[in-house]
Amino acid sequence: MHSHVAASDVDILALVLRVVLLTSTALVAGIGLLRPAVTAAPRLAWGAAALAAAASAGSAVVLDINIGFAVVHAVLALAVPIALRWRAVATYLGFGLALLLIAEAALEHASFEFFLDTVFAAVAVVWFGIAAGEWRSDSGLRPGPVALTAALALAGAGTAQLLASGLLDRRLVETAHGLALLVLAVAALGVLVLTLALRDVRRRYRFGAVGVLVAVVAWTALPGLPPPADLPVPGVPRAVSAAGTSVLVSPHRPGRNLVHFPESAGLDVVVETAAGIARAVPRPGSSGTWAEIDLPAGRSDLVVRRGAEEDSVEVDAGQLPPLPDAAGPDGTECASAALGDFAAGAPEVLDRCPSAELSDEDSDALRQLIGYLAEFPVPAIDVVGDDSPRGRAAAELVTAEARQRGIPVRDDRDGALVVVSGWTRAAEALDEANRGQSYLYGVQLAPWLLHGPVVNKVAGASIPLRFDPRDQRSLTYGMTLAARFGGEPPSLAGFRRWLAARGDHATGAVSVYASAQVDVMQMTNHQHGSAAAGQWIPKGTIVAISGPLGLDDG
Repeated sequence: MHSHVAASDVDILALVLRVVLLTSTALVAGIGLLRPAVTAAPRLAWGAAALAAAASAGSAVVLDINIGFAVVHAVLALAVPIALRWRAVATYLGFGLALLLIAEAALEHASFEFFLDTVFAAVAVVWFGIAAGEWRSDSGLRPGPVALTAALALAGAGTAQLLASGLLDRRLVETAHGLALLVLAVAALGVLVLTLALRDVRRRYRFGAVGVLVAVVAWTALPGLPPPADLPVPGVPRAVSAAGTSVLVSPHRPGRNLVHFPESAGLDVVVETAAGIARAVPRPGSSGTWAEIDLPAGRSDLVVRRGAEEDSVEVDAGQLPPLPDAAGPDGTECASAALGDFAAGAPEVLDRCPSAELSDEDSDALRQLIGYLAEFPVPAIDVVGDDSPRGRAAAELVTAEARQRGIPVRDDRDGALVVVSGWTRAAEALDEANRGQSYLYGVQLAPWLLHGPVVNKVAGASIPLRFDPRDQRSLTYGMTLAARFGGEPPSLAGFRRWLAARGDHATGAVSVYASAQVDVMQMTNHQHGSAAAGQWIPKGTIVAISGPLGLDDG
């Protein structure tokens, strides 16, 4: 995740050291490698070697660079000018330094990136090595064909680097990373044009060296410039990093939107748009803080201020119709659904919130929950819904199913509380339940209420689920989400979209799970009541208390 990258986000010292180190190393390696065919001035060789050695030493002192690696680099660089009188020795030393240059430039890169880095390094070494001195006519070196081959390779690598970046849009001229890519590609193509246009081979190398130097500087600078974020897409909730914290803008459409910050962001967060300033505040039944803002159609920016930190976030609401549910009482659950796509690395347009309808699988889970309660038997149930389509449908279904099974529906603390509303109303209802006499048969929650800030409102609750929140797949989602969005706790809405993005979904028979604010899992070095990342019930646990429930045959 990246917001707009300011100059302060770039480690200038590290960037300068990297550029100086790799550029001077390419020159020294070229002088040594081509020593049998090209005679370079010793003063130039010593100057480049001293610069490379100093940059290597500086990297070891200032940056987190392996000292042994830095020493080897410095020694090899200084050995080249010493060995210039022995052509074979200088060639071997130059070859070793060239390999070291490729290793340093392509460290941890994938195969295609490694290939491009190898091309850039090889062209720089050869071009600088020939341009640095006078070549002997009896050496067998053919400078003309070598220049053409190197120019073609450089132009191809520069163009491939630009195309592979995916930045063929306004980010190419609006960000430092994009500009470096553009300079690299233009310089590489410029070298090819010069090589084809100039008939004098010496002039090709002399003028071409400038283009190669510009391309090499841009190439070496790229890893030190944070890549820009993907462009905002209307209707796709915007998840970025700004002011040192994770930020989610949902539903990223014209009109009312929610800006969500994880709990780790703290409480001193405000969001400013052209319409005004909104403070991020907690919302019942959800984690972190939320600011309500209005976005205009099309592109705009919002400013995030967190304490002394400030950053801008580019948004593009497009011309889409508003999605009022995404900013209403159930907007927090809707936003958590979008985080499921984000955790899967597959952002999608958010065109419907979970509270817009009662799904078939949730309908079946609620029927089986009522059947489970009827087997006790529970003397009565108190049903809490809300005004959302899902809440109304769920309340009607639970009420009808209870009456069919002979269970009275009334406010009776000797019975059970069944909550089928959204997160906000559920949190309020559970707070009310805590202030009065507890329900004898406990609290029963709809499946979509499996979210730590809701469930932990009471000491214990039961939930009908089709999956085990403790299995590897469930915990993987929780840990992935927490790692990518500041410790955010998982939810069923997000889990379902995460699974769908991976071509999977939660299946199987419904079982009733009970949550409790006591961590009874036996784990090494794991304290009771912990809030380890990835857990569905922070500072608590959840276990199955029934076997698979069969379908009700009526």
